[in-house]
Amino acid sequence: MSGFEGNNPYPNYSLGFEHFIFKRYLWSPREDRSISVITGISIFGVALGVMTLIVVLSVMNGFERDLRAAIQGANAHLTVYRFGSKGIDQIEERMAKLASAKGVEAVSPFTSHQAMLMGTGKPQGSMIKGIDVTLEPQVTKMDFFIRTRLFESKRDNSLMQADPQQAQMARQILTDLAPSEKKWTDEEGQEHSSFLAGILIGSQLAKNLGVGIGEVVTLVSPEERITPMGEIPRAKRFRVEGFFESGIMGYDEILAFVDLKTAQKLYRMGDRVTGFALRLDDGERAPEVKKALSDDFPFPFALASWTEQNKNLFAVFKLEKIGLALILTLIILIAAFNIISSLVLLVIEKRKDIAILKAMGAQSGAIRRIFVYQGTVIGLTGTFLGILMGLLVCWAIASFDVIEIPAGVYVGNRIPMYIETWQVGLIAVVSLVICFSVTLIPSRKAASLDPVEGLKYE
Repeated sequence: MSGFEGNNPYPNYSLGFEHFIFKRYLWSPREDRSISVITGISIFGVALGVMTLIVVLSVMNGFERDLRAAIQGANAHLTVYRFGSKGIDQIEERMAKLASAKGVEAVSPFTSHQAMLMGTGKPQGSMIKGIDVTLEPQVTKMDFFIRTRLFESKRDNSLMQADPQQAQMARQILTDLAPSEKKWTDEEGQEHSSFLAGILIGSQLAKNLGVGIGEVVTLVSPEERITPMGEIPRAKRFRVEGFFESGIMGYDEILAFVDLKTAQKLYRMGDRVTGFALRLDDGERAPEVKKALSDDFPFPFALASWTEQNKNLFAVFKLEKIGLALILTLIILIAAFNIISSLVLLVIEKRKDIAILKAMGAQSGAIRRIFVYQGTVIGLTGTFLGILMGLLVCWAIASFDVIEIPAGVYVGNRIPMYIETWQVGLIAVVSLVICFSVTLIPSRKAASLDPVEGLKYE
């Protein structure tokens, strides 16, 4: 017999013999039901570890994908600015040059300055960005982030596309940023009418200031003006026209937008701007376009891509994903040790059977393969079951409002899910490798069992 030493007219008898024994041991008869229970626990443990790893990584992928889309929507793909406080002149010529570059779809000038905003609440430091209300929506997707109510629930749309009604409302708010005669209400509830410019305030910033639509905020600029009482900061009142709600940490707390010409006048920039915002046909090609434009805009000009401006945020995401993957892989490793326990108990339980098989001529390799097959089948079954469970949980979370995120906290209002096929494949491979590796020790123990010693236990 080939499963046993000697002549064997049946060449496939060895394979049938080993399979028969391992299947018999996999689900033991009723008198050995404890082994079957441990086998079931081992399978479930592996499945739980694989499922958890798939679900957690899919959630992290979803958060990262939505955040990348939101950052690309709230920011320009590429920004051109100049070192120093003078700003950039010859705006029309430089914009035309940038617009003609390969890969550039739209260009918009902007100014950026620090200021103190004062409302009914505590004064807040802010970054005031002056924008061209006509060109800015072509560069960023501001129409998706503009709100008329604080922390209004956002649509679940990773592409950041506003519906027609929302887009029309957003364009009207941007138009109202230009100076015009506006009505506003003071702290005592008295209505007034005066010639004011509009301002678009980050939702968290507006909450901290305690202001709403139609109310007036005072902007205090570091720029000073000379008066009979000496030099004092320049101040200007603005009417709140809307809120900017991106859900991105660090944006909604400090950003405020005003009309470009208003900002130029307030900060005495004349016809100069701080920089240009560029939208590309593919945001992921920003480093490539940046390199191509570097020759046309040498020092003191500088270019920065959206990934460079947010590299710390993406670095945190990457570290979190790696850390979570390593930690959750330990769950699979712990579950794999249940396989060792199952096989060790099985070896102890079946010492007499192993001794008899070896006494009949079964080779150590055949005995070892019996237990390797059993551990591998446990790992394979648990991995396959875990993948199915993980995909099912991901589908349930993505399809139903299992956990709803409060508006204003995140880009969307639902836990995002994004399954990477290569990650699922890698998880399956790692799980199978771990499960196969832990079978080697007990299988070698079984193969090295002395037949005489094994028969003594009966």
